[in-house]
Amino acid sequence: MAAPKTPPLHADVPGAQSPDATRMRDGEASRATILSAARSAFDDKGYAQTSLREIARNAGVKPSLVVHFYGSKAGLLAATVEWPFDPDTVVREVLAMGPDHIGERLADVFLETWEQDGRPNTALTLLHAACERPEAATLMRELFTTCVVAPIVTAIAPERAELRASLVASHLLGLHVGRYLLKFDAIAGADADILKQALASTIHHMCTGPLW
Repeated sequence: MAAPKTPPLHADVPGAQSPDATRMRDGEASRATILSAARSAFDDKGYAQTSLREIARNAGVKPSLVVHFYGSKAGLLAATVEWPFDPDTVVREVLAMGPDHIGERLADVFLETWEQDGRPNTALTLLHAACERPEAATLMRELFTTCVVAPIVTAIAPERAELRASLVASHLLGLHVGRYLLKFDAIAGADADILKQALASTIHHMCTGPLW
């Protein structure tokens, strides 16, 4: 009587998952664990005092895996609050066009993000959370200022960069509140291109012009 043949290693086994499916499932689980560890660390210690190594240690993974999934600490912060663009990418793209276009590019990035149809308004969600929880206010401030605006302003105008970055972030958020939350008639009904032009000139002055 012939011995039963052993199925080859690559043969499909009923009910078994493929290696690709297993890797995808493991990757999704790792992402979720990293995000959970990051949220806890950012809430507890703040963005500046939290390191990628600490987050990786709390998540039980290597720091290289955190970088693989999220690119940087700024990218990880954006993911924890479900921000719709990557801060590092925005910084590179804005700086690539030079200081003469900084106001125009920042206005483009934020208004285009906010104006997209079908996207949950992440900024409004964060604003509501910031009014209720101090840690949420800290994360929003650090996302806008520390991760996006400050690196751009510092690169082109180091004089009083912290004040300039805070002014720009406040101006962007103020317009957001006026258009989408309070809905001032003239702002809510204005064409996005007109708002971009108004934003661009003001932001450009805040970034490069005299402050006194």
